[in-house]
Amino acid sequence: MSDNPKRTSVQTIAIALVLTGAVTAAAYYAWIYANIGARTYARGTLLTDMRFFVGLLAVFVVLTFADRIIGFIAARIRGRKT
Repeated sequence: MSDNPKRTSVQTIAIALVLTGAVTAAAYYAWIYANIGARTYARGTLLTDMRFFVGLLAVFVVLTFADRIIGFIAARIRGRKT
């Protein structure tokens, strides 16, 4: 028999919703604070006009780190169960 515990669909959906909410919140705050930083610290420069791209880059970096962290945690959990 397999040693994998059976998860109910409710647990799977709850985990997906919580992680989706956490990643969405992280992306939102990265976007907001990157735009605030571009407006505040780069006032009068080209960087101020490129706030969209600064925010997009910040969201990309945050989501990349979140993906790495989630992948690391998932690998550690899978490694301990087998």
